[in-house]
Amino acid sequence: MNYDPIFSIFSLLRCASGMSRERAKFYGLNDLETIILIHIGLLENPTQKSISEKLRAPKQTINNVIKALEDDGLIELIQDESDKRIRILRLTTKGKKNRDEKLRPIIEANKKMYERLGDEKVKEISDALKILIDSIKEDFEKEDEWKV
Repeated sequence: MNYDPIFSIFSLLRCASGMSRERAKFYGLNDLETIILIHIGLLENPTQKSISEKLRAPKQTINNVIKALEDDGLIELIQDESDKRIRILRLTTKGKKNRDEKLRPIIEANKKMYERLGDEKVKEISDALKILIDSIKEDFEKEDEWKV
């Protein structure tokens, strides 16, 4: 069996990830902060849980970034009126200004990239990456079982 295509996929993912981090760093953000700020600005009533699920990232990792963004005054946590245990994430005035100054170019670049690729290609890439992530997750679960 030829495993070179899988190696190539992971090389491409590392390249894309590195480029994404560099782009975020250019605007004074780390990659995860950037992604979370974009989601808070775009999603309706985002919570730590909804962002964690959307990004398929550990809740603690998301919580650490949210805490840092809150400490920097970029977001605030507002108690949900229907469920007091839930905190809705909102951009502060400073966060909105930050988004407008720093994230706007990233958001615009993402829009242009989407337009270049088109709906169909974006869906294909997204679907393929979801399949890859599910496969990796499945392997992790099996590897965990194999541990002694």
